[in-house]
Amino acid sequence: MFKRLFKRSNKEVAAEPGLDVRGQRPSAGEIRVEGLSETLFLSPLPVHTGQVQASRRNFSDVNDVFLEMGGSNWGTVEGSKWLAGAISLLVLMVVGVPALMVLYGVLAYPQNWPDPWGELKSFIQVFALGSLGGLLPLGAFAYGLLGDTFKRDKPYPVRFNRQRREVCYIDRKTRRVLIVPWESVVAWVSSSQGVTAYGATRQYTFGMGLEDEALDRVQFILLSQPSDSHSLGMWTAIRNYMEDHQQFNAPNPWFKALGLTPSADRLKTYEGMHTFEIEREDARAMGSLDDGGDDLTPEQREKYGYSTRSYWPLRRWYLWRVLTFWKAPYLLAEWVHRRDRPVLPEAVVAWSQALPGAQWAKPSAALVKANEIVKTAMDKQGATFVDACKAAGL
Repeated sequence: MFKRLFKRSNKEVAAEPGLDVRGQRPSAGEIRVEGLSETLFLSPLPVHTGQVQASRRNFSDVNDVFLEMGGSNWGTVEGSKWLAGAISLLVLMVVGVPALMVLYGVLAYPQNWPDPWGELKSFIQVFALGSLGGLLPLGAFAYGLLGDTFKRDKPYPVRFNRQRREVCYIDRKTRRVLIVPWESVVAWVSSSQGVTAYGATRQYTFGMGLEDEALDRVQFILLSQPSDSHSLGMWTAIRNYMEDHQQFNAPNPWFKALGLTPSADRLKTYEGMHTFEIEREDARAMGSLDDGGDDLTPEQREKYGYSTRSYWPLRRWYLWRVLTFWKAPYLLAEWVHRRDRPVLPEAVVAWSQALPGAQWAKPSAALVKANEIVKTAMDKQGATFVDACKAAGL
């Protein structure tokens, strides 16, 4: 399974059961199978993987000094839309349905509706009482969406400092700072299968182990992923940043050559008010309203290869925004982004400051040699990641 994904061609929680990264020190390219779980180790020694970086939504900040994993508010806008849409539906059930019923009765049987306003109030009271049961699932959804925002012990993001070549983890309860060398981090992707009453299920996890020598234990960080490709792409994004100085949100050079460089708002690592304008631009693009050719007739547009223009994508977009309280979800996401940013300890702030170029840490000789062998084996000989690691003696 992992070999197919790694084949080159012309993407603070408890440890996983049975995963021992201290007593049985793993190596890059090692595969462990225990029961229905399969684990592929990607480090220590973060060598070349040959994969495409992905899972950018797992990162909350990136600059020339450090990369942050975790703490992103991605998904808040979409969740807020569903919450607002459910509230709109509830209001429609309480007010809209009774109003339509009374209107139909007045128009079809006026003799039976001498007091329509009084009847409307009665209907609204009945429907409001019947809709009280919908408040419970709405409250549960809102708590799931915003519950962590009001907690004092918010999780801290994991920082990767490429100038120091170190990784920083902060315990959310004790605020204890753990800083370990980058090349000592153990990373892996795992796939486990289980059986439920509804059939077989498969879970994918990206994990890292940071050895805490002071407490004589390993700090595990586990993140569920939709697939193996997402796990591999997430590690590749981290490794490319630390080793090759590539930023996960950097514009694709091919897009730049075509004049398609994304705006600064599209490169932001969080959702907020700028997301509203981005989505409106996308809705216009779906209707081909901004593709040029404004002075062309429909016949000329078809002749020159322009797509047919339509205002319906934009109209549907506006209708859905009205039903979801216009910009309220985006304002909420902006607020969550500001509130969810925990105050970092002073030691971490100082550790995150930029260093002069002469003080930057260098990769070890063992990593440089292993990288050369792995790259040659994968890129020129067509070897898999596992075979390339074996060739490098890892």
